[in-house]
Amino acid sequence: MRIWAFPHIYPYEYPGLNWSGTFAHRQYQGLIASGAELNVIVPVLWNPIFPISELNNEWKQYRLYNYPKHRVYDGINVYHPRINNFKPNRFVKETYRERYVNAIINFFKDKNIVLNSHTDIFYSQWLPSAVFVQDAAHKLGVKSAILGIGDDVIVEPLKKDSNLQEFRQLLKDADARFYNADYLGKEANKIAGLNTDYMVTYFGVDYNLFKPASEIEKKRLRAEYQFPDDKIIIVTVASPLVRKGWLDLFDALEIIKKEIDNFVLVGGYAGPKDIEIVAEIEKRGLKPYFIDLGEVKPHTLSKLYNTADIFCLPSHWEGLPTVVMESMACGLAVLSTSVCGIPEIVTNGETGILVPTKRVDLLTKELLLLIKDKEKRNILGNNARKFIVDIWGNANDNAAKLYLKLEETIK
Repeated sequence: MRIWAFPHIYPYEYPGLNWSGTFAHRQYQGLIASGAELNVIVPVLWNPIFPISELNNEWKQYRLYNYPKHRVYDGINVYHPRINNFKPNRFVKETYRERYVNAIINFFKDKNIVLNSHTDIFYSQWLPSAVFVQDAAHKLGVKSAILGIGDDVIVEPLKKDSNLQEFRQLLKDADARFYNADYLGKEANKIAGLNTDYMVTYFGVDYNLFKPASEIEKKRLRAEYQFPDDKIIIVTVASPLVRKGWLDLFDALEIIKKEIDNFVLVGGYAGPKDIEIVAEIEKRGLKPYFIDLGEVKPHTLSKLYNTADIFCLPSHWEGLPTVVMESMACGLAVLSTSVCGIPEIVTNGETGILVPTKRVDLLTKELLLLIKDKEKRNILGNNARKFIVDIWGNANDNAAKLYLKLEETIK
């Protein structure tokens, strides 16, 4: 089977993009391990060469990204066909949707790639752009499988009526529908007013990479990062967005520091932002309690988790965050919120602690208890690790299940 994967974002060596789409990449690696021939296609907007590119901000930004038409990321071929992007827009007759679809069709035409409906399938992640990918798939005579992962299900369709209409049509016409949490599948049907069949394909964790560290290794890693060895270390890794719960966490820690001071929050973040992390920390007098890592490289995450005692992600909504799975695999006590797909992996009081979203009072209470109670942290962390290994599964095993479902789709 030949899979043409269309993630909305994919890791790229550029500030803020290094760990975008790493969850997709790990799943693709698992599909390849299952026997798939897989190529990644991420269409990008065309830009003219310098200095003409300076005439338009969009052109200028894409020139800075400097996406090659072909690259290899961690052994996987990644292609970036260009979407027609002439300016000004009033002189462009085709809609963005038409230009996007044509970019995909022209990619196969230019490379003389012949698609076969019995062996090829398009697999698109992030449902707004999956609308365009599905158009191209059906025009090229192959099946379309879609994957919903979070905001693309519960936020994007509700932004405007045209989005909802496209979303509804996408679900109706898809040859296979997948979601990375059962919550998302139910919510998609609810939002679209449909009753479509779907399958849940959980992202797994490489629990041989993400695993607990010994006390000796933990001390060594803390020394390597220059973290204090006499503090309880809380780690958060998330985009600097309000909806990721950063401000709720900062508010909770502002209260906690009045009672105890034996903790440090380590923050890793990158990508789109709507808050200034450092400014918010300083506003609450938390500068002595905060270590700012900024953008964290994906391959260093396992080491970062192994420096910590607690992982905290008080999100307002999520699909099913990979960082929660990874930190659980590392045997950390996880504190998160009971929203969206998170309760499908964290059982409150057993494999982690869940609080209602935006409840700073409850977040403060539970975080303070975890900081004070090492035995509870150890019990939660051990249970979390056992759940990941015994029940949740690794990325390759879960991808193998997806591979069989995709194979069934084209037969």
